[in-house]
Amino acid sequence: MKGKRTWKIAVLSLSLVCAVSGCARESRRMLDPKKPTVITVWHAYNAFAKTKFDEKVTEFNETKGLELGIVVDAYGFGSSGELDDALFNSANEIIGSDPLPNVFTAYPDSAYRLDQLAPLVEMEEHYSAKELGRYRAEFLSEGVWGKDGRHKLIPVAKSTELLFVNETGWKQFRSATGLSDDVLNTWEGLVSAAEEYYRWSGGQPLLGMNSFNDFAVLTAVQDGADPFPADGENHSFVYSRETARKAWNAYYVPHINGWYKSSVYNQDGLKSGSLLAYIGSSAGAGYFPKEVIVDGENQYPIECGVRPYPTFEGGSGYMAQRGADMGIFRSSETSEYAAAEFLKWFTDPERNIEFTASIGYIPVENEALSSIEALENFIQMSDNTDAVKKSVTAALEAMQEGKFYVRRPFENSYEANERFSRSLERKVELDMNELHNRVENGEDRQTVISGFMEDENFDKWYQDLMREMVGEVNE
Repeated sequence: MKGKRTWKIAVLSLSLVCAVSGCARESRRMLDPKKPTVITVWHAYNAFAKTKFDEKVTEFNETKGLELGIVVDAYGFGSSGELDDALFNSANEIIGSDPLPNVFTAYPDSAYRLDQLAPLVEMEEHYSAKELGRYRAEFLSEGVWGKDGRHKLIPVAKSTELLFVNETGWKQFRSATGLSDDVLNTWEGLVSAAEEYYRWSGGQPLLGMNSFNDFAVLTAVQDGADPFPADGENHSFVYSRETARKAWNAYYVPHINGWYKSSVYNQDGLKSGSLLAYIGSSAGAGYFPKEVIVDGENQYPIECGVRPYPTFEGGSGYMAQRGADMGIFRSSETSEYAAAEFLKWFTDPERNIEFTASIGYIPVENEALSSIEALENFIQMSDNTDAVKKSVTAALEAMQEGKFYVRRPFENSYEANERFSRSLERKVELDMNELHNRVENGEDRQTVISGFMEDENFDKWYQDLMREMVGEVNE
């Protein structure tokens, strides 16, 4: 038995070596520059990011692709949600759907779903351990699932959530009230400052938040507990009442009181002067307004300030890891090899720095992450180049002290994350609508708000969430 086991291990080791060396050379020999292999790429890059990605695709086709006999045909979708739907329909072979692409961008939960329908290539077949080791570990590990722990996704461009501040307005408020900049470092400090700002400004909200999705998970992890712990391949949902109450106090309470006001594009709130700060993606830094426009005749310039994602007092400095990865669908050996060659070329350090920094994202290889100065050299002129530079610098500095939270995909994780991430946000929406209607019908606003602050309201939301989540994760 011992000899048979040794023989099996030897065969497995030989197979892995073949996958990344001999078999790869065989696939390369099957490429023919005179009859190039066409690989399709579906992505959700938009606006300037799409322009830069298209430029890189053209560069590949005219250089490395021309040399090897590979042509990349890229198609962009309007949003990641639209792309997810198209991929899911194609994987299910829905009537009217297009054939699956060779390469696609997706978040881990979505890619995991797809892998159950249309198998993905295991990157170890085309990447050596040394090549995979070049990527930042947290970025790479979110594309790992299954019993064998094999890599199904390659990171391409990442972003994180940061606190963007109208520094001009903040300094004015801070000077008038004696508050310290340190209050912006914690959720508790932000809520306290927002309450003070509401009174000082005559009823204006301080902050808007672009993504509750990251807030829901990160505040749980910051407080010491992953909401989706794993026991082997089995996952559960763990969310203590104490942690939930902290999240409630940091999100629900300030929104209902009017101290926060969130929308899809909180940058517009800064531009109109109705907000002083927002929490949003580092990739959107270029949209930070250069001035506040009160009306057609009144406007003034503002300075951009960028700070790390807030934490709870005494909590851990976990950061959001955003930005879709790229995967390869199973097809022919030659097409899979060609797709992997494009991904290796595209994430080469210098090329990756040029692409990511130009669109406000973070590069993915360790070498590319080693120098803030090198990244700044590639930042392109944008709507607000100063904000982009500050965003990239703040993200890299925060990375040196904090940790990226890695989402582990599992059965029903797509649905579970969606339900969890939207729960408190939906609660705010429902109660804000009720508040509006009751005030319209003559009730006192503060009396209605006081009712919403009662423990019974929190308890009902928490119990409903736990009941829904336990059913979702355990289905």
